[in-house]
Amino acid sequence: MNQSPPWTTVTKAIVAVSSLALAVLVIWRFQDLVQPLVLAVLLAYILHPLISLISNRLGLPRGTMVLAVYGTLAVAVVVTLSFVGITTFQQAVTIGKNLPGWFDQAVDLVSTLPERLPESFAIGPLLLERDAIIPQLPGWDQVATQLFRVVEPIFSRGGSIAANFVSATVNVLGLIFLVFIVSIYFANDIPRIGKSISNFAHDADYRADADRLMVDVSRVWGAYLRGQVVLALVIFVVVSLVLAILGVDNALGLGLLSGTMEFLPVIGPLLGAGAAVVVALTQDTASFSLSSFEFGLVVLIAMVLIQQVENNLLVPRIVGDALNLHPLLVMVSVVMGASLAGLLGAVLAAPVVASLKILGNYAWRKMLDLPPFPEEATPPEDTPPPTGWLARLAALWPRTKNQSPNHPITQSSPYPLQFTPIFKDYIWGGRALETLLGRAIPDGPVAESWEIAAHPHGQTPIANGTLAGQALSAVQKAWGEELLGSRNRQAVESGKFPLLIKLLDANRWLSVQVHPDDAYALAQENDYGKTEMWVILRAQPGAELIYGLKAGVTRERFAQAVDENRVEEMLHRVAVSAGDVVFVPSGTVHALGPGVLVAEIQQNSDTTYRIYDWGRMEADGQPRPLHVDKALEVIDWEQIEPVLAAPRIAPAGQKGVGVEEIAHCAYFYTERILVGAGRVYAGECSGESFEIWAVLSGSVRLEWASGEVDMTGVSWVLLPASLGAYRLTASKQSMLLRVITPADENDENTDTD
Repeated sequence: MNQSPPWTTVTKAIVAVSSLALAVLVIWRFQDLVQPLVLAVLLAYILHPLISLISNRLGLPRGTMVLAVYGTLAVAVVVTLSFVGITTFQQAVTIGKNLPGWFDQAVDLVSTLPERLPESFAIGPLLLERDAIIPQLPGWDQVATQLFRVVEPIFSRGGSIAANFVSATVNVLGLIFLVFIVSIYFANDIPRIGKSISNFAHDADYRADADRLMVDVSRVWGAYLRGQVVLALVIFVVVSLVLAILGVDNALGLGLLSGTMEFLPVIGPLLGAGAAVVVALTQDTASFSLSSFEFGLVVLIAMVLIQQVENNLLVPRIVGDALNLHPLLVMVSVVMGASLAGLLGAVLAAPVVASLKILGNYAWRKMLDLPPFPEEATPPEDTPPPTGWLARLAALWPRTKNQSPNHPITQSSPYPLQFTPIFKDYIWGGRALETLLGRAIPDGPVAESWEIAAHPHGQTPIANGTLAGQALSAVQKAWGEELLGSRNRQAVESGKFPLLIKLLDANRWLSVQVHPDDAYALAQENDYGKTEMWVILRAQPGAELIYGLKAGVTRERFAQAVDENRVEEMLHRVAVSAGDVVFVPSGTVHALGPGVLVAEIQQNSDTTYRIYDWGRMEADGQPRPLHVDKALEVIDWEQIEPVLAAPRIAPAGQKGVGVEEIAHCAYFYTERILVGAGRVYAGECSGESFEIWAVLSGSVRLEWASGEVDMTGVSWVLLPASLGAYRLTASKQSMLLRVITPADENDENTDTD
């Protein structure tokens, strides 16, 4: 096959500029379609959390839930318009028609204001006469006329818009239908969109940056849009009720106007309050036997109080610091957005500017060679959480400042987690992760790839979804039993993830070593012990490992051999090949040999006692430290010439699926599963334990209620215990691993094979 030649820099530049020009041309030519598409995307984005939540709870496919939610929404809109909408918009039309006349009345009110004032003002001992003050002021009728001459066109235009809204509804029904249909497709494909965008970043490191930027921008838009919807509904209800109680005409229409104006940051609430005050000042009869002026003042005070409650209570709890922008910048962005793209531009200006701020900060820090995502200070642990219904709203639409990997996680429902591995460059490592698995790894020897880790010596960041960039330990703290399951309450309480998943590339002999059990490790190291298992992925011809001791070896003989540098004579060697399984309980002397690539499943511990190291030296010329005394205390002297684990066939109950039980101990239960091409493995995380899946060979598609992800060998994924039903569909014959924590009745630190 002929290899396609690479493009030159000039060719790449020409293609990039041409593509950009073509995109601008298409957008300009079909600009009438831009707004409907934007509205469709926004509707899908607003409904996405609700769809995901219901899908996860009911365990139904996402497509089904999208149709159900949108169908329910369509019915709700029709019913609302039938019973409430007509009346509401009639009142809004009335306001719009009467606005010009109301302004004429307002001019008269202001011009006659001096006559409405008392003849004298008593301020403490001072007595001020009205006639002594008023003549010194300009003509009130002129001031009023000039003032409202400036303001009247603005509100007159707004009134005409409101008056024509109902009549224009028929003309936009087709547009609404288009938005609705397009939004359904967007809502169904949201889980795939983020992955597709991330894949534009070819380099793995930049892909992580892209994922993090999408998370940060997504949080801004999610909190802002969904928060504004909640605020609009709350303000609509509150303003309508308060104005109705006060006796203001067209209370429902004014409530609708105030709620709608919430989508215009800073400016919108002022316009809503101003409209209510104007109606109060100009209506035929005022409540409570008040004058028009006094009644207008009461309404003004009520609207100010509502806005104060909104700004100090509702906004911090519902939207929080979604934008993280100065109010002046928000106001300017709204005006600029309205100038560029009309009403939609005004509504979206603030989150667009906030998104550009995130991208600009990233670019600026990259240009200065600074970390692109600076860490944020973690809030104090004793900060009291909000309570009541506002807390529940805040749980759905939380604060959304950029979060560092250690920042508390305040949102997102559990979903399958993939991770960015971290690498260890021990001297016995090689390049097999690159040459055999095709992975991008650092220069030099790479001995270990920590695939799923939440240990002080290594934290694997999440690589997918809304929590990309977060550490596993932070997710565990936030999700608790939802992540780990009811079998792992001790881990939930301790904050320590139960397992550690690695890939090991043994290019040279590992040190001969042993791991303590829990009792010894907790007493001596303040850490757990380590029981582990290996699945041999690749093995060169003649490859072997050390597994236990030879027959006749005792503690005394072994200690003497250590003193006389004859440790190799005491060790039991086993030949291995790809597919072999090695169960290594604590106390077992062991070491991997050259030419072996393994997947390791172990307790979440890094406690190792080195016994013998083949005479190797560190980079400083000194031998690596040994831990012989501790090793002699923890070695299981009954582990004499153990044999490799013999997999046991387990009932699969699913056509085209074969299951082998390959390890069963107190800490993990592991199955090896063969799924034929086109076959499906169906499972469920019912709340008892998380599940760790590995694709050792082949390719599968993992599907759950709210999304899907494609996996190919060798890759890992963590399924939260509360995930619910899932499916693994093999595009070709695939070898998989499934790891769970066992039930209590199986808690024994022995291999049951």
